[in-house]
Amino acid sequence: MKSKLLLLGLLLVNLVLIGCDKDDYSLKDRIETVTLYVSSETGTYQPWGAEQPVECMRVKEPGETEYQPLAFGAIAGFVYEKGYDYTLSVEKTTLSNPPADASRVTYKLLQIVEQTIPTTE
Repeated sequence: MKSKLLLLGLLLVNLVLIGCDKDDYSLKDRIETVTLYVSSETGTYQPWGAEQPVECMRVKEPGETEYQPLAFGAIAGFVYEKGYDYTLSVEKTTLSNPPADASRVTYKLLQIVEQTIPTTE
């Protein structure tokens, strides 16, 4: 009986150790190429810990109906100019272990696909 309990205990310990494997694929950053639409109109958001809202870009991915705030400079290699609508090709990285004071998602410009001045009708 004692040996069965010992064997069961060793099996449980092995299962726990296997479950803690650091090479788990769910712990890797996810990198994908996406289209990002940037509005000619800016918005505001309130950064964590700030007392006042700050101006920002407004962006959305295909299929999204609402623009979301994104800080100026949040797309590496892209310089936003007010008054232009942009269609960008970007590398979107979803971090598996983001810093406590940063976003879980980072962007890097691959190409400006289109830069237009919106028409007013």
